[in-house]
Amino acid sequence: MNNPLKLIPAIVLIVAVAGSGQTHGDIKLPAIFADNLILQREMPVPIWGTANPGEIVTVSFAGQSVSGKADAEGQWLLKLGPLETSRDKQTLTIKGTNEISLKNILVGEVWLCSGQSNMAGTFTESKGRRINPKDFETDYSRFRFNGHNKGWDTVSHKSQNRLSMVAYYFGKDLYRELDVPVGLITRYNSGTPIQAWMPREAAEQIRTKLKIPQNWRDPQDKEPRSPGFQFDEKIAPIVPFAFRGVIWYQGERNAKSETAFEYDQLLAFHIRTWRDLWAKRAKLDPLPFPFYYIQVPTQESPTTGEWPWLRDRMRRALNLTKNTGMAVCYDHGPSLHPENKEPFGQRLALLALANEYERKDIVPSGPLLDKVTIEGDKATLSFHHVGEGLVSKSGDQTLKFFELAGADGKYAPADAQIEGDTVAVQSKAIPKPLYVRYLFRKPKPNPDVSLLNSEGLPASSFMTDNFIPKRNGGLKPAEARRLEREKAKTKD
Repeated sequence: MNNPLKLIPAIVLIVAVAGSGQTHGDIKLPAIFADNLILQREMPVPIWGTANPGEIVTVSFAGQSVSGKADAEGQWLLKLGPLETSRDKQTLTIKGTNEISLKNILVGEVWLCSGQSNMAGTFTESKGRRINPKDFETDYSRFRFNGHNKGWDTVSHKSQNRLSMVAYYFGKDLYRELDVPVGLITRYNSGTPIQAWMPREAAEQIRTKLKIPQNWRDPQDKEPRSPGFQFDEKIAPIVPFAFRGVIWYQGERNAKSETAFEYDQLLAFHIRTWRDLWAKRAKLDPLPFPFYYIQVPTQESPTTGEWPWLRDRMRRALNLTKNTGMAVCYDHGPSLHPENKEPFGQRLALLALANEYERKDIVPSGPLLDKVTIEGDKATLSFHHVGEGLVSKSGDQTLKFFELAGADGKYAPADAQIEGDTVAVQSKAIPKPLYVRYLFRKPKPNPDVSLLNSEGLPASSFMTDNFIPKRNGGLKPAEARRLEREKAKTKD
């Protein structure tokens, strides 16, 4: 694995760290540090907490021992150097005027799992879907998860009612493929927009930049959905805990809050903000940790909703920040809460295994639009991640759900055909095409796809235009609509 942080030695660092508890008294640790925890391998590992101002604190683990002094506010942070994978139970000791010993500590791969209700959904919330106890006949003692202020627990059929289904299936594939301890940090909350997961100051910055009205809090205006609330409650207390990367399943609430059209920029900004914050708190160079997310599969009615634009903005976000990946799960809708989350976790795991763990034999994703070439009345589309080739779900070379539009932005159904590793699209109704889209809206609200790669992974929906709807019908560029919307909000 290519990681520039592997060779950094143990470092002593004294800083003020958000979410670290009270400022005076015996040594105390954030709730994330508890018995049975899994520490991230192959990178510096920050350990932090509170103590008496000026108190000398020593952290000892796996043959390393680092010491430092608590600052004037009683805050301290020490960093262990990169750790080797360890399946053996070890003890992490933090010592000052008092001593804390954390037992049964392993070293492996740790991932942060965050988002809204579809990430939060547990097995008890899914109709009859449970982890089969036989799945745990092998030793799963090294597969663990941490909930909000709940300590660390071993993944098992007994603990499944406290574990996200998406996180479980993701972690399960990593655990089996890598054969190392795997830890999952779960932080989610139903019905929350992306701005709730940003620091408040950052949320206001991006709101101003994108000219989003000030009352973007949420139509229902509930505090858990307000900018910064979830960050303060669930994320700030774990910064800068070391992990490999993030998996993210969120976006439904933004489709309902008239911010679907800005979601590509919101998501990219969110990712950069988290990366910069982790690096700043740990005094490290910016950490471009992998950030893999699910493209929401929800299929709206044919005439209403902002879901098609949201899905495409999620696709476009891939081009706005590095080291990201998107799992396409359109074939597992159309419910707002798909019951079977197994493919969701598995497709996130494909991204991680192929990109972060360098499994070159894995195709990480379904086809993603690369470029469009237009000659006369024909649009030719090329794709990333074609695998062993493009295929049609129907079994022949003919594809469904493609449309073309000219300069007026009015789309018409089009004929589409696989030609090698490309797709050719034509329509008699559009003799001079400029734009093409796929899986925008279907005539009936049931999940389906047409274009896949040979590995059976579906292509992402997409549109190549930048038009979005006016409330009174028709189309207009996104910037004009934002200004119109802001003006209307001011009048209210």
